[in-house]
Amino acid sequence: MKLKFLLLSMLVTVLTVNAQVFTEYFEGATVGGNLEGFNGWYVSPKAGDAYGVSPKIEEYPLFYTNYPGSNIGMAAVLDSAIGVTSSTQRISTKRVIFANNDTLKTGTTGAMYAAFMVNVSSHSYRSYRDFFTWEASTTSSFTRGRVFAKNNTEGTEVTFAVTKNSSTTADYDQANTGLLGLTLGTGVNHLLVLKYEIVDGADNDKIHLFVNPDPTKTEAEQTAKLSSSDSQTDYSATAAIKINLRQRAIGAQVSGIRVGRSWGEVVMGISTGVGSVNGNVHQIYTSGSN
Repeated sequence: MKLKFLLLSMLVTVLTVNAQVFTEYFEGATVGGNLEGFNGWYVSPKAGDAYGVSPKIEEYPLFYTNYPGSNIGMAAVLDSAIGVTSSTQRISTKRVIFANNDTLKTGTTGAMYAAFMVNVSSHSYRSYRDFFTWEASTTSSFTRGRVFAKNNTEGTEVTFAVTKNSSTTADYDQANTGLLGLTLGTGVNHLLVLKYEIVDGADNDKIHLFVNPDPTKTEAEQTAKLSSSDSQTDYSATAAIKINLRQRAIGAQVSGIRVGRSWGEVVMGISTGVGSVNGNVHQIYTSGSN
């Protein structure tokens, strides 16, 4: 009996180590202080992306039912007045480093997921501007996976869009209330999940954006999904991946960032393994066998 418990304990330990999730909840940040300089966030080294001022820290986090990163820590605030023109845009970058000091790299198979909550201000721009991206450069800009938003004329509704790296509207896969059957209002908390899917071959990886998914369901059960495959070079397997918060005239609060290699780990909070127990502030449940 003792041997069985020991083997089970070792198995769970090994599988849990492999289930890595990077989180940025902005815990411990100074309210009203700069995001840059906190917890490894830094301004883009590319001159054209380093104008304006740093995003600020908001005291209260966002809430989204059943999302493991909900209602924890604080929020980063993007200013709608920053980045209206290219001479004021500001990109803040954070390297993804897991608890065991591994950096996130694309690999040759599988996928990368970045989930976060966002509340878009009614003052945001009325044309598409990207505000969250994957990043693989430390010296300039090499984004593959750009999340865009724009408000309607009244400022009451937001439309989200995604591309691999294109800024051409024809390449956008976009979603508003009418297309998704969701209520995508401004001033409302939304959950977005950006997925980088690695596809065998050259320069054909795909980008997906899930809009307001149900965190209690698997990826295959989600229905509100956007996809983009505009032709751009793929990430190198040797590149250390980062995330960008971009102030480009989209005013928004962002919180509860979770990054990893599986939907279950990042969105559902499920540890990889047989019979592993998951807990978050909303629910406790088991996955796998009894």
